[in-house]
Amino acid sequence: MKKTLIMVAAILALSACASSGPPPPPTFIDATATTLSAPPADKAQIIFLQPKNLMMPLAAVGIYDVTDTDMTLLSMLPTHSKSVHLVTPGAHRFMAAYGAHNYLMDANVEAGKRYYVVARFIYGMGFQLRPIRTSGKAGFSVENPDFAAWVSKTRFVEKSPEADLLHAKYKVGNETVKAAAIADLLKKTPEQRAELTLNKEDAIAQ
Repeated sequence: MKKTLIMVAAILALSACASSGPPPPPTFIDATATTLSAPPADKAQIIFLQPKNLMMPLAAVGIYDVTDTDMTLLSMLPTHSKSVHLVTPGAHRFMAAYGAHNYLMDANVEAGKRYYVVARFIYGMGFQLRPIRTSGKAGFSVENPDFAAWVSKTRFVEKSPEADLLHAKYKVGNETVKAAAIADLLKKTPEQRAELTLNKEDAIAQ
């Protein structure tokens, strides 16, 4: 079972790593929009960042909306990239999928507000979604000296048609990975879950 889960998760990651023979079609492309628009009055804007991954620079992490029964692939994030998504206000759940380790982040967001989330690479453990706070000495707040560079030096990307095809092809495996991520989240303490939750008050103007 564990071996199967690892294989499925690896497929879900949709890695851009090279292999023998012709390279596979890319799972991400440069986004049409290259500037950041203000969030609309009726939606919350979430910007997912993958600012640095020196160990595996070609790796692309899949960002999913798993709020409802179905899993929706939002984007594929290679290193030094970002993607922008509009969601309805209220409660949501997102997942970062890469390799054998896949992590969830709960969110409660407000319409007309902008939020930032970092896909944090952990060697040998995949990517963890970390909300950016408006204050605090932790590494994941606007007070981090690197935050401005995370925003300015990442390029806008979006998922490619190939990413959607692969997501549909491995739908059964997607649900297996989602279930494992939920089980992992339920093992965390309330304090740990709070640390991994994006809150309304985390809205950032820049």
